[in-house]
Amino acid sequence: MKKYVLPVIAAAIIALLVIPTGAFAALPTNPGGIASVKTIPEDDLKRNTGVMVLGMTPYDESTGLYWAYEHLTAAYGWYQDSLCSKYVDTTYLTNQGVSSDGVLQVTPAWAGGEPLQMLALPLDPTDLDASYIVLWRMSTGYACKKYYFVNAWPNDEKPVLPGMDLLSQHKILATLNGVPTRPDYLLCEVVEKEKAKIPPMSSKTPSKRQFNDEIIKTTLTDVTSNFICKVNWIKPGVGALDVYFVGPRVTNFIADHMLIVTAGYKVNRNTIWASDVQDICILGWAMGPTPNDEEFLATILFWNSGLSTVPGQYEIYWSWPDPMGPFVSCDEAANWQLTYIVGGWPWAEN
Repeated sequence: MKKYVLPVIAAAIIALLVIPTGAFAALPTNPGGIASVKTIPEDDLKRNTGVMVLGMTPYDESTGLYWAYEHLTAAYGWYQDSLCSKYVDTTYLTNQGVSSDGVLQVTPAWAGGEPLQMLALPLDPTDLDASYIVLWRMSTGYACKKYYFVNAWPNDEKPVLPGMDLLSQHKILATLNGVPTRPDYLLCEVVEKEKAKIPPMSSKTPSKRQFNDEIIKTTLTDVTSNFICKVNWIKPGVGALDVYFVGPRVTNFIADHMLIVTAGYKVNRNTIWASDVQDICILGWAMGPTPNDEEFLATILFWNSGLSTVPGQYEIYWSWPDPMGPFVSCDEAANWQLTYIVGGWPWAEN
């Protein structure tokens, strides 16, 4: 052995004796490969997001959530003032911005602490994010009570379109060491992301605020149990991911959502994981992309004979040119719809 090699070997032996074995355990290791998973939403390629529509409307004629124009006049006991001495007439309603075209226009939102008979949900007027008008009505005991009415959804500017779509479609590519490979595991999680108001520190627990001036925060809720993911592979690692909404069609789900897709590969005794995140926008109803644009497509798929407790019906696939309408983000579209359908944003709980 040459002489100049001996110092190198000696140095290596000394390093093994001096350096703690725990230091080597902290070094990064490659258990057998590098995994990746990539998803691309197909529903809205302009905004790069998945889209679902729950099939709601900002009004409900069956429950009278919107009252007809003529129902707010003197014939129904409505007054302009707190003394209940001056009746409401069509001129007054027009000056308040209430249209007289005969369609249902305004929503009774609050009845002096009591819900109106034709209203499903009472709302505090200080809790509303939309403008409203005020009318008065004589109640039991000849007391003149104040009623707040939310202005109607601007249907001419943001048309309300019929139908629902509870499926969000995505392309998927999963690879191991750069080669498309079908993963051994594929997991889906869905997290609801929405804006929420933070209670004032004087009335709620101060810990709900992250700093003193915070009045709005983003709240996150795991809603995975309301969704089912199904993947269809065309060849190893390449396929289509279908995400189905199977939860109740209620306003709580009108919000921006995060879809987290995780793929896992078994390599020897290890499992290599990779994740990707995408957006799914869940709307209450589809909207027209431009004012007075009410185009939509309803395709009959087949006849569903139903069950003993469910009547038969045609299954229909609904399609719209742009269900998010004029909004550039799901966050803003959801905020508008929540304001008109329930009267405002939720309170933060976390």
